[in-house]
Amino acid sequence: MKIFKEVNFFMLLKKIPDDPQTRFYISYCSYCGKPYFRTHNRNTLCSYKCKVKSKQDSDAKYSRKRRKQILEGSLIVRDKQQLGTSTVLLSKHVKDDFDQEHLAILKEKRRVGIISQ
Repeated sequence: MKIFKEVNFFMLLKKIPDDPQTRFYISYCSYCGKPYFRTHNRNTLCSYKCKVKSKQDSDAKYSRKRRKQILEGSLIVRDKQQLGTSTVLLSKHVKDDFDQEHLAILKEKRRVGIISQ
């Protein structure tokens, strides 16, 4: 695999610089700063390793910023759903019999922990 990369490197050196189809640019990696041959106009990183490390760093930066906002109170988080917030025993439709509906509501209140058993 390394030999193939070296061959491609030397093939790039032999290309005609003024031909727009075979043009290449020397650019610097936005993560590590090493020079590399830029074969596409959207390339900003020199290798896959730099891509992975850059993604890890940006994710860590985002997480730090988010945690700071949560601690300051400027960001309200709904990641952790509170225990018993969904209604399992209650249906969308009201039961015809009042006693059955009342028992279903009591069971749901016990399940959620609003009333003790």
